[in-house]
This record gives sequence, structure tokens and C-alpha cells, in this order.
Amino acid sequence: MLSSFRPLKQYVVLHDFVGQRPDEVHLDKGDIVLSAEKFADGWMRGIRAKNQRVGFFPAKAVRRLFPKGHDCKRTLIAKELLSSEETYCDSLIEINEEFALPLKEQSILLPEEHNQLFGSLSSLIALSEDFRRRLRERVNFWDEDETKIGDIFLNLAPLLKLIISFAVGHTNANQLFTKLRLTNEKFVSFLSSKEEKHSVGLMGLLICPIQRVPRYVLLLKECIKHTDENHQDFAVLNLALAEVQKIATDINENIRRVENELQLISIGKSFTQDDVNLLNSNRQFASRKAKSSSRLFLKERDKIDSKKLKKTASFCVPEFCGTNEDVGIGSENLSDTRKYIWEVATSVVEADDAKELGDSRHLFIFNDLVLVAQTLSNTKKQYKLRRKIPLCQVWIEEKRLDGADTLCSGLSVGSPFAMYKAVASDSESEPIKLRTVENVQKAIRKQKYFLEKAFKILPIPDGNFYTQNFSTVSNYQSGTEIELTFRKNTQIAIVGVVRDAGKWHPSIYDYSVEALGCTWYFGFISGRCGFVPADCFDVDTKPAESETLSMGRFLTMRRKFSEWTKRSFPPLSDRLVKVIGDGVQKVINVSEVADAARVIRQFFRRRSTILPEDVQWFLREVSDDKTVNVLLSAEVVIAKRMNAWGKCQKRMHFEVEEKVMAC
Repeated sequence: MLSSFRPLKQYVVLHDFVGQRPDEVHLDKGDIVLSAEKFADGWMRGIRAKNQRVGFFPAKAVRRLFPKGHDCKRTLIAKELLSSEETYCDSLIEINEEFALPLKEQSILLPEEHNQLFGSLSSLIALSEDFRRRLRERVNFWDEDETKIGDIFLNLAPLLKLIISFAVGHTNANQLFTKLRLTNEKFVSFLSSKEEKHSVGLMGLLICPIQRVPRYVLLLKECIKHTDENHQDFAVLNLALAEVQKIATDINENIRRVENELQLISIGKSFTQDDVNLLNSNRQFASRKAKSSSRLFLKERDKIDSKKLKKTASFCVPEFCGTNEDVGIGSENLSDTRKYIWEVATSVVEADDAKELGDSRHLFIFNDLVLVAQTLSNTKKQYKLRRKIPLCQVWIEEKRLDGADTLCSGLSVGSPFAMYKAVASDSESEPIKLRTVENVQKAIRKQKYFLEKAFKILPIPDGNFYTQNFSTVSNYQSGTEIELTFRKNTQIAIVGVVRDAGKWHPSIYDYSVEALGCTWYFGFISGRCGFVPADCFDVDTKPAESETLSMGRFLTMRRKFSEWTKRSFPPLSDRLVKVIGDGVQKVINVSEVADAARVIRQFFRRRSTILPEDVQWFLREVSDDKTVNVLLSAEVVIAKRMNAWGKCQKRMHFEVEEKVMAC
């Protein structure tokens, strides 16, 4: 029996065939046979429609039969591929003969200008001619069931990388073309002489190689769609598609990269009075409160697990990159590449400097930075740099109508320095697109992610800390659980250490905390604690009056760090603790596994007094300053509670209290 898993295809008999063996079927010219099997030796097995006889016959004796007016889709795609390749190849030859060669022979362009415009054109022509020749050989002798084209693409794919360099140079060629039209009269005259014959123009022709690769991808997908899985070309076509898609992706990424770099250069040049180098790989920008501070961890590497530091140091020093695929914000990494996102005209509606209120400001927003500029000339697009703000300290406030794709009443960009409200553009009909705003929001989320990573490799703070209260000079909206949100004139207790001959320094370490180009303080607002930007405070005007950090806040800070960093407190080397109860004070050595009930038993172990049976005893964790007073359950492991005390162990003790049981 014929295989029931393969569809039967119709064939028409081209000439008579007389079988010589019992398993061979006799065929007359014009007969219709149905077959699903073709063998490597050139024979087929099928059913003769006339008498339903099953047998073998030579494949050369039949031809595939399609309905009237029908040509196999796969065949049509192959023909379209050849036809489009011939058109493409002719276009390349036309560019060379009509533009490249005459411009070179007439010396209208300098050699470097000619090379920048036409680049590797001759190599692309040779590549296309060879590919066209191979395709023509296959299509001219096309067999629906036998002919392959996937192998031609597999051989072509490595050579298509030549188009990548051509695509990268195309952006520069566009710049040069614009310049030549303004400065080279002979070039302009030459182009005018070609306009009637070549309406699309030179640059329209030069973009053909870049457009060709996506066309290959589309045709390969269509060919795969109409190729049977059992066809010998099916697997090869899929391999070829994967290779060509990689080339197409590389071309697009390189074009975007070059266009972005040109955009950065253009923006940098618009700051005529400032030295703005946006291509600089060093993306650190000093905070106004970071005059003498050191970069995060440079002095304290020995205090952190070296293996963990190597894995995560990139989040503190943004010159390196780290992955962020696990947070749903895309696969882009924090790399050296600065990317332009958007620019918008704004007015200052809130500012720490009252003189700025109402001023116009032009914001240039990048994936890591916001430049705040003052417009010097609208016609020439000239600006003066007023401020650089790391994007990790920026937030967006927007209003929109439900279901609308534009903002209905504007947008505000917040920062520790000022709040900037977007104003209407020169064209009142040009609303702010939500897609643009979402791109900015996405970039902010990425920066916040890396900021959070930077904070989470900090060691758990320990030691003697002191606080000073400051009033914030601006608003701030956090984007992570480790930051605080507050309004202007909010009182925040900043935690610091005393060093440099008794001078208070606003840091929870012996060094300043810097991440993503800005300095950060740690503070408390009521019961909440977290990091705050140093730019939200004017620390220099505060007299050096500080208070010892309460034990309640000390333990809150350490437990928050343990929660954020997913790390346990280091064990205490000495677990001797003072226990007070029933008018007696004792020092007890607590074992590593002792719970509250065991500590209570230790406390009463050598007492001669018989304890009443109707009294239940509890253990309470208490600080000397009375800011900690926690009743512990009997199962709590005391050593773990004590580990949180750190170097302030002597400021803590336990108290045993009794509770009379009801009868």
C-alpha cells in the first residue's frame, strides 16, 4: 500500500511505458497517475487512475500536473526571486556606469569623497552577478520536487556581511551628499543632467543594497511556507533564513548606531559655548555635592566578597555592562553607548533656585542622562548648557485621556533641581506621542534597575552613627524600594559618621556612596528609611551639630539592608549579654541555638527562690535608650536577634518579665 501519511500528487504521463516486471505498472501517454513516493534511483510508485493499478514507473516518464492556470507557489517564488535579483543587479550596474565611473573620470569628487559615496559598490556588483547566475541555472531547469535554492543562500550569507559595511557608510554618505549639494557646483550640475533618466536620484539608488537583505528574508519565509517538510530543501531553507536574518539584524543595528552617533555629535555641536562630548565613553558626571568623595567601593573592596563584587561591580561603575533580562525591561544592557531618545521645550515650574522659575529650558534626554539647556538661537539651534542630570534621578509626570495615544494636557519632567513642564511646540498640531514618553520611562526604569543593583552590593552598615536633620530643597520621586520619596521642605534625618578630627560626614561608610554618577545619602523620614540624592540637600550650610543615631533606627537600617541585599548579619564574636529581671541583673553567654525560653531558664538556673507555678515568664529585647522594646516569643533564636546589634551590642540588653496566669 502507498503511505497514508503523504498527500498524493497528480502526474501526467509524457510517453508510453511498458512494465518489464510484475511490480511495474503499464502507462500510456496522457494517463494520469497519483503518487506520493519518489526514490533516489529515479523511480516512483503510484496508482494509475484509469484502472487503479499500483506499481512502479520511471520518474522521467511523468510530469507534475497542476490545475489549469495554476503554477506552484514555490515555483512562483523562485521566479520572483530571480526576477528581483536581476532588477537589483541591473540597478547596481546602473549606479556604477551612470554615476560612479563618470564622477571619477571627470574628477568632480575628491578620491576620499568618491570612496565615501560609493564604497564597496564594485564588490556588491560582483556578488549580485554571481548570485544571479546561480539562481538562473536553478530556475531554468526547475523541478518542483527536486530543485533546491537554500544551499545558494547558505553560501551567499557570509558574503552578505559586505552590505553591513556599506550600510554603515550610507549614513555618512547621506551627510556628504547634503554637503556636496551646497558646496560643489559641478556635482550639482552633474546630478541635474541625470534627473530626467533617474528620477529617484543617486541616494535613492544607493539605498538598494540595504533594502535587498530584508527582501531576501521575506522571500525565504514565503518559500519555506510553501515547501513541504519532507522536501530536501526544507531544512536548508530554514538554515539559510536564520543566517540571512542575522545579517539583516546586524545591518539595522549598525545603521541605528551610526545615526545615533551622528545625532550625538550634532547635539554636542549645538552647545557653542560649552565643551559637550556626548560620545565620551566615560559616562560619569560629578554631582555638585561630590567634590572630594571617592567612587563607590574603591576603598572598601576588601570588605566585600571578591567573587560577588566581580559579578556585580558593573552596577556601581557604569563603564561596564550588566544584564537585565530578568526584570522585563528588554535585553539592552547598560553599556558605553549613549543613545538619544528625545528633546522637548519646557518651562521651569518648580526649582531649588527661585531665579529659574518661569525660565524656558530645552531638555535633551538620553538613555542615561538629561541635558538642561538655555536656548541662544532658535533659528540656528544654539544652546548653552545649564545642567547635567543623571537619568536615574529623573521621573515623568503625565496626564492623558483614556485610550488616547497622545498626552491631553502636557507632561512634566522632575529632577532634584527643578520641575520642567513641556510647552507646546512651534506646531500646535504636533502633540507629544505616548510612544516617545514610554521610551523615556523605559530608559528610566533601566537606570533605576542598575541603581538598585548598585545599592544591593553595599555591605550592611555597622558602627557608631550620628544624624543631622536637614530640610530638602526640592522634590524627589523614587523608583525603587531602596529610595525615599519626599516633597520640598521635608525634614529628613541624614545618617553619617564622625571622622576628620570630629567632623560629621553624611555617609554610612568611611567613604562616600556614589552610583551612576551621583552621590547618595541615607536618611529617615519618620519610620521610613532609604537612600536620597545628595543634590536634594544643602549640607554645607548646616552647623556641625549631630545626635547619636538611636538604636531603634540603627536596627531598622541594618534589617532593611539585610532585606534588600538578601544577606544575613555576620555572627557576633562575643555573645555575652546582660539580662535583667525580678530586680536582678546577670550576664549570660548565649549559645548559637538558644531560644528565648532557654535564656529565661539560664537566668533562673541558680536562684534558690522557688518560682510560683501560676506565673509565665517572657523575654523582652530592650535598648538602653528605650527606642527598642520588643516582646519576643519563646521560639525566637536569640543569637540571630543579637547578630543584628552589630558593633552596638553594648547598647542592648534583655529583660525578663512575668505575667500572672488567670485562674
